[in-house]
Amino acid sequence: MSAGLSIERLRFVDRRVVLALRKLGVSSLWELVELALTARERRRLARAAGVSEGDVLKLVRIADMCRVAEPELAELLVEAGVHTPLELPLRPLEVVYRVVVETAARLRVTPPSREEVETAQRRALELAPLFDY
Repeated sequence: MSAGLSIERLRFVDRRVVLALRKLGVSSLWELVELALTARERRRLARAAGVSEGDVLKLVRIADMCRVAEPELAELLVEAGVHTPLELPLRPLEVVYRVVVETAARLRVTPPSREEVETAQRRALELAPLFDY
C-alpha cells in the first residue's frame, strides 16, 4: 500500500467521513491503518470523528484491499462486496470479475481489466492478515 495515499483521493467514500477524519489529522490510508487495526480502535476513532463505525470499517477494508490492488480497484472490490483481500482468493475469478464490472457500470466508472482482478487475487493468496475484523 502506498503510504501517502490520501483518503481524499478515494472516489466512493462519503466526503463527510473524509472531512471528519481530516479534522482528527487522518489524511492517508496508512495513518488510518495505524489507528484502526482492531474493532476497538475503529470504534474509538469513529466516536472521535463523529461518524459511524461502518464508515470507518469501509475505509479500513479499502486500505486492506490496497495491499493487493491499486486504489481504484480496491474501492470497486469493496463496493462489490469483497470485503477483505483474504476472502478474494476464495471466490472464483469469473464471479469476482463479473461483480466488479457490474459495480463499475452501476457507479459509471471504467471497469478494470480481467488481468488486474486476477493479479489482485493472486497477490491475496500470499497475504497475511493485518486487521482484526
